Amino acid sequence: MAADKARQERLGVTVLAVGALFLAAMGWIERPEPGEIAEQLPGWYMGFKAVLHGGMLVLLLVGLARLRAMTETTPALRAPLTLLILAGVVGAAYVLGQDLGML
Repeated sequence: MAADKARQERLGVTVLAVGALFLAAMGWIERPEPGEIAEQLPGWYMGFKAVLHGGMLVLLLVGLARLRAMTETTPALRAPLTLLILAGVVGAAYVLGQDLGML
């Protein structure tokens, strides 16, 4: 049962990291050009997006903290999973920075 839990955690963190990278790529592609007038989005929507992307960032950081337990039975996955989680953290932080108006 413990191996199944670790496998589920690895799968969940992988999907979350890939999703964060996808959102960051879409945010990069859809960013307005310099001088272009961007349409203002409703405040509730921006707040919802910030909470959602902040939650993604927190869950990826928790996954990074639990990495040793997730890869206890398969140590060969430790390095690739670490790189994927770190890339997902960067992507989620980029999207959260856009949501908060920092970028």
